[in-house]
Amino acid sequence: MNRLQSNCLIGALIMAAAAGLFFLLTTWHNPSLKPQETVHQKQVCVQPTDLRSLSAVPQDPGRFAAAMTESLNPVEQQQLEQHFHRDYFTPWTASAPLFDGNMVYTSLQQLTHSTWYGENRLPIEPARLQSLLMLADMEQFPSMHEPGIVTRPAFIRVLPTTRPLYKTPDDFPFDRLQFAEIKPNEPVRLLHTSKDGAWLYVETAYANGWVEPDAVRRVDTAQREQILHAEQVVIVRDFVKVQSEDGDILPQPKIGSLYSLIREEPEYWLVKAAVTGKDRYAVITSVRIAKTDARRHPLHFSPENVTLISAELLKTPYGWGEIYRNRDCSATTRDFFLTFGILLPRNSYQQITSGPSISLSNLSNTDKKARLRELGIPFRTLLYHKGHIMLYAGLFAEQPVVLHTAWALPYKEPGCTEQLFILGKTLFTTLTAGEELPLVKGTSLDRLDSMLILPHYEQTGAKPD
Repeated sequence: MNRLQSNCLIGALIMAAAAGLFFLLTTWHNPSLKPQETVHQKQVCVQPTDLRSLSAVPQDPGRFAAAMTESLNPVEQQQLEQHFHRDYFTPWTASAPLFDGNMVYTSLQQLTHSTWYGENRLPIEPARLQSLLMLADMEQFPSMHEPGIVTRPAFIRVLPTTRPLYKTPDDFPFDRLQFAEIKPNEPVRLLHTSKDGAWLYVETAYANGWVEPDAVRRVDTAQREQILHAEQVVIVRDFVKVQSEDGDILPQPKIGSLYSLIREEPEYWLVKAAVTGKDRYAVITSVRIAKTDARRHPLHFSPENVTLISAELLKTPYGWGEIYRNRDCSATTRDFFLTFGILLPRNSYQQITSGPSISLSNLSNTDKKARLRELGIPFRTLLYHKGHIMLYAGLFAEQPVVLHTAWALPYKEPGCTEQLFILGKTLFTTLTAGEELPLVKGTSLDRLDSMLILPHYEQTGAKPD
């Protein structure tokens, strides 16, 4: 073999090896690509970048709030404040757990009957779930019954772990163990501890689950009495500055966090905040919050206040269970109404069934819209379909509009697999958002099940007609 032939052979071998390496790398980083397939053989399904049904709706809360005509009278407002105060501080005043321990135990046991996936997209070993259940030690629940207070924002988890539980390998962001975020200064009841002492089981007025123990502290009788009998101010913007009189910066609260008022200064509120003490108990200290970041609680249902809170909520990305300190649909409605003195449960179904809801399930789409125009009160009406809650905001171009926090619109084009048009934030839409797509489940209007007008008569003392 001459030198030219030898060089050609070596070059061919190098090219073949490089091609093989490229193939291995391609299949390694694309696990869904089978060895006999190539990228060019896969169906290309182009996703739209914008939808007319979304872009046509103005993202201006002031425009919708300006149409508000109904407000609460002074008697109704007073009744609402009393009702809220009673419910919000229930973890401190109740003589027994607010949530059924047997139901909690049963629901946790049911987790072991399904296949779940972890953060690495691989199935979770059943032994890992069993070890978490053993760690929870629910056979001994409740092992304590002590009033506490939140000293920093923290996530409530279904099991004592920070690791996720997904239904499918591609189920992000829906970690089924992520439940809610508790707010600074929030009253809680300490009910249980994990076997290793690394987690505490707490309940608030609207949620229950596991939190990291450094996020909560016990409160004594004197501390509780100070807070229970004080006027409250409510945070009206997310992630605001809270500073002690010594200059220390406290963890940033979100909309709906409450602080007991000491006094009002020209530029700031001087309020009480719970911080971590040297022992198991909280220390109540004085902190300053800018007047622009908080208001006296509860806010009145005025166009100005509705515009303020809605505009802030519009900045929120989607976050299942408030992961990353964002919001999902029911966290948005809960925080909105919390500022106005209405305490809602944590999830969408519990919210719509928290009062005398009106069924819409057997109506045509035309009749649903007619019923909304007839009965719906802008920014005081919840709309529900399975798995999703929305706040009715009024009409745009004669179509009902809602404020809601949504993840995505699932749709399926012919010849393509199911895809998601990602919304991923809080926004105003009509109930027919995404109607130009072949939606898998139909529009929200198609699926609309019920409505609830807030506050309902049980909260204000007003008798229904």
